[in-house]
Amino acid sequence: MDVALVTCAAMPGLYPDDRHLLHGLRAAGLSAEPVVWEDPHYQWSAARLAVIRSAWDYSFRREQFVAWAERAAASTELWNSARLVRWNTHKSYLCDLAERGVSVVPTLVLRAGSRVTLDEILERQGWDVAIVKAAVAQSGRYALFVAPDGRHAGQAHLERLLPYEDMLVQPYIPSVATVGELSLVLVDGECTHAVRKRAAAGDFRVHDDYGGTVELEHPGESHLATARASLDAVGSPVQYARVDLVEGPAGQPMIMEFELVEPELFFRNSSTAVERFVGSILRYLTGESEAHG
Repeated sequence: MDVALVTCAAMPGLYPDDRHLLHGLRAAGLSAEPVVWEDPHYQWSAARLAVIRSAWDYSFRREQFVAWAERAAASTELWNSARLVRWNTHKSYLCDLAERGVSVVPTLVLRAGSRVTLDEILERQGWDVAIVKAAVAQSGRYALFVAPDGRHAGQAHLERLLPYEDMLVQPYIPSVATVGELSLVLVDGECTHAVRKRAAAGDFRVHDDYGGTVELEHPGESHLATARASLDAVGSPVQYARVDLVEGPAGQPMIMEFELVEPELFFRNSSTAVERFVGSILRYLTGESEAHG
């Protein structure tokens, strides 16, 4: 088989948006099939290339998923690479990007087993309103909005979860409630399109799981520059990425998420993205580009 599109057991036929890529690959004459990442009987050496797509179930078992990625990468070309899978599945990558000069939402990582006082953290940082969430998360896992009068609930949230896993604390960005997030999709280093994601009324999460909406939007030069800076900061090739931007206090773009593993790429909103992704795969398979693993 030419291409295995990696998915999870809950979506063995892929998330519908990723089927646009599947159809594009087949239309280009390639053999391509969805494969569940934890299928114990699949031999990854049977695929010339494995591309991670709808693998949306690793957040409760990250180490198992990372171990799979390393095994798969030993048998075939894996996009994105196993190194990036390990780095990007823990949101401490935001701190790494900040250290490399990239504009990101300020982020504090609280290590599992530590004892902290949320009120002291927020006072020290000068954050009146905050978001507390899991450091390994998909679709807003364990995300909690902490208002000034809700710090007791925030502390209880940490005391329930922090004994078992790493958590994040970030300032709440008010623009999320008004203009949402702008997500730039990048394939082979170039932005193919962007979508504006808005949260439902009364919510802070822009995911469609919680009623969020999506529409195409042309990114500005400052958005593109921030996305390029994030790619440059990685230090190794990135075949695909989604950069989720919010507006900071001065209107500057700030990275909320920089997704390199299994981001939704909104193929349904851009045939150009499908064509560019298929073209990148064709160039690799025909030897016109170097392996990126």
